Amino acid sequence: MLTIQWQDEITSLQQSLRREISKISDSAEINIIKHICINNLKSKLERLEEIEKILNIEKYKTVFIGTIGQGKTTAICHLFNLIGEFKVSKTLGGKTKDVIETKELLSTGAGRTTICEVVLKASEKTYIEIEPYTVDEMENLIFEFCDFIANKDNLHSENKTIISQEIERAIRNITEIKITSKTVYDGDNKSISRTDLGKLLFDELGLEGLKKIALNNANLECRTYKIIEFDNQGQEKEWIKNTFAAINSVQLKEFAIPKKIYLYVSNNILSGSNLYQFDSVVDTKGLDENPIRQDLQRYIDSQDTICLFVTPFNAAPEANIAKLMGYHLTSKSKEFHHRFVTLVLPHKHEPEKTNGSDGSWDLGIQIKKEEIQATFRHLNLDFFPENILFYDSLRYYRDDIVKLNDIYDEEDVQADKNEFIKAIADVVKRRRNILLDEIKSIKDSFGKIKNGDTLTGAETQAIENAVQNIKSWRELGKRVPSFVYQDFVDKYLEYYRTTYKAWNTKHAIHRNFGYYEPRDIDIYYDAKVFAEGIDEDEMLKKFTKEAKLEIENVLYELTSAHESLKTLIPELVKEFYILYDDFIYEVGTAIEKELTRKLSPHSEDSPFWKALISEKGKEKKKGETFAGNVCEIFKRELEFEGNLNKFFQSKSEEFWKELINKVLAFFGQK
Repeated sequence: MLTIQWQDEITSLQQSLRREISKISDSAEINIIKHICINNLKSKLERLEEIEKILNIEKYKTVFIGTIGQGKTTAICHLFNLIGEFKVSKTLGGKTKDVIETKELLSTGAGRTTICEVVLKASEKTYIEIEPYTVDEMENLIFEFCDFIANKDNLHSENKTIISQEIERAIRNITEIKITSKTVYDGDNKSISRTDLGKLLFDELGLEGLKKIALNNANLECRTYKIIEFDNQGQEKEWIKNTFAAINSVQLKEFAIPKKIYLYVSNNILSGSNLYQFDSVVDTKGLDENPIRQDLQRYIDSQDTICLFVTPFNAAPEANIAKLMGYHLTSKSKEFHHRFVTLVLPHKHEPEKTNGSDGSWDLGIQIKKEEIQATFRHLNLDFFPENILFYDSLRYYRDDIVKLNDIYDEEDVQADKNEFIKAIADVVKRRRNILLDEIKSIKDSFGKIKNGDTLTGAETQAIENAVQNIKSWRELGKRVPSFVYQDFVDKYLEYYRTTYKAWNTKHAIHRNFGYYEPRDIDIYYDAKVFAEGIDEDEMLKKFTKEAKLEIENVLYELTSAHESLKTLIPELVKEFYILYDDFIYEVGTAIEKELTRKLSPHSEDSPFWKALISEKGKEKKKGETFAGNVCEIFKRELEFEGNLNKFFQSKSEEFWKELINKVLAFFGQK
């Protein structure tokens, strides 16, 4: 909690700022310097309010974000004591033996083991709750699975159906359309024969017959349960492991396919765990072809969330992570780097094998950290070196079975966990200290403003010259040629074509009118992100980069005109960053809304969506492809009755003018 001392400090400072604003506003004459002072003091008030909210956060959410199959879930389980000792069969030295092995309580493996986001919370009792898919949504997933079965042997990439492993596993379980295996002997030779019941049913009954049986077996209307509690029968850890696995793979007939799983864990399990230090721990769905997703945006924007971007050791920072972090860290106003952590997961002695490490774990880690820092600098990303962390959950375990190596003990394992949790606590502590220092800085700056001198004629002229320079940038169309917007639709459609490669993914998006929740796909949000620019060298961020830099330079040059401005102008630059980020967001949001409007109604009553849906199975003329036809239908719609390219240009110019007007208002100008 924020100390009473600092609560009083903020309250006192806010009162002083309000009094000074009132005093200056009541002056007989409001000149340029007074306008700057008033607006500066108002900005300080707003910032203090934001700082107070952040400092009053009691517990943070800790959110793990990473590409599929990189070990997020394994790391989470070990860090927060969601592990247990279980008897398993292992082949050791060519012989199968029953051994005791440390296993994670959540489903882990080579990737795509968890079907959805998982939220962990400390609780008085252990239970699991799900947020389910609707019956209609599950029907659509079943139909997609049936298409997958029907096209299983189709080798042509244009027509091949792709379905995620976790969704296939879930659908096979709820429809009871499974793959069975049996051993076949031929003399002394033996082989494994696998039979797909779905393929047999399709060959016998066709696609519609397969769909009918799948829906009938699924019994979707009866899958109404959302909560299951530990009944105090048997071992609690074993119950969590087995029940979570059953919920995750949809083996319980009373439960629907989960969109999100909440695991509430009792103190019996959490003894010695650090989960209580956090509001919750979130294991997000793994990143795939499109890492910039709206579900992640909500966590990234939340002030009470520490985002851990998980990356494998050898590829750190992994491409998807660099792309996602780069998109957000280009914002200079939101201080994401205060809450962003790069979490590197070494595996099988990788640090010791690093070139130049000489077999030393610590030296290998340091070398990799320097490489990651160099990558961030090359990408022009602001990032705290202290927020690059490493954790190997299996560092002290044997390679043949997951069991502690004889030369280590539980204290070694716990020491690593404690070091990591302390590092996360230090991220929060650093953020708090930065904000506490900022309160002091605001107070010092306020004192200088209060005691500031009046401007000389030359200094006033310097400000007026700067104002005229800024005014010259008001009409973006005079600085940015219209042709740069003209290929927005084509580039966006190419992005759509290549990002979602599989035809059935596109068809699923069309069938859901631009959305596909199982993969967190939202083409309207995609358009927003694409229009804004995934980095500083794309789309709107690229088009306005020169203008942004020019205005920054004009503002900074004023600091040499007057001593008081050395205090006022840097804060105006910060305010400009906020206004610029708002400008980017407003244009992107306008594109998102316009695309939503243009592609309405979102139903099969729409000729547009009907045309897209009917492309599935449609006979193609020579040279035609599914993706090509789909993109052509999109292009016609996006350029019809209000070309989206021209809309992009008009909104960019409109919101840019508003941005410049807000900057000018800081000087009391219009």
